[in-house]
Amino acid sequence: MLSLFEAVVLGIVQGTAEWLPISSEGMTSLVMINFFGKTLSEAIPISIWLHMGTLLAATVYFKKDVFAILSGLPGYFQTFSSGGQRDPIISFLIISTMLTGIVGLPLVLLATDHSEISGASATALIGVMLIVTGILQRTASRGVTKKSIPGNPDSFITGILQGFAAVPGISRSGITMSALLLRKFDTEDAIKLSFLMSIPAVLAAEIGIGLMGAVTLDIYSLVALFFSFVFGLITIDVFLKVAKIVDFSYFCIGLGILSVLALFL
Repeated sequence: MLSLFEAVVLGIVQGTAEWLPISSEGMTSLVMINFFGKTLSEAIPISIWLHMGTLLAATVYFKKDVFAILSGLPGYFQTFSSGGQRDPIISFLIISTMLTGIVGLPLVLLATDHSEISGASATALIGVMLIVTGILQRTASRGVTKKSIPGNPDSFITGILQGFAAVPGISRSGITMSALLLRKFDTEDAIKLSFLMSIPAVLAAEIGIGLMGAVTLDIYSLVALFFSFVFGLITIDVFLKVAKIVDFSYFCIGLGILSVLALFL
């Protein structure tokens, strides 16, 4: 599946790009298509696999929140019979994850079924999606916002949009954070919710590609996972702080335009 060099490079790219709203799947796919000779259908399962490393990094970084959610699950499900108050964060994660799977799975199957898409065509397609992501980020309001508790409408909107991140070039963090900002969430809360909802969604995606047999589990795929985890853990704190103050929409749009222009060069 991968050579040692490819595994190291892709792990580093995934680990450093995941936290920024620039589509880590798009970045790793661009590298594989343009430098490692992969087709789009080959690149997507590998890109999804690389997310396991950053999933583990996010779990470690947000370990207190993850533990609180897991420990609250028994009581949450008891509320269905007792009629008690349900934890809104757990409801948000359950609903958004289900909708992500409903939207994302058909898109993954569609993309991996088109093995003929490669080279400049795949690069241009990813470029278009990067431009869309950048435009969406530009429309997100960053004014005075006070909302911090997600409701069902927030779960539906972000869950559906997160499903579209299965398409390379659509930034999962970018599209969900933009949606939460448009829903009047505070920037810090939007970032935190975005990354918490990535944990169950990525875990479900990993199970899916495992059942599909789309990734070869060998020493080099584990090396890629290791580098994705290490670099993800090293960079997450810095990049979460940077994401609060830096507008990455220009980078998305600029890289997207260059990727589309590559089709004509």
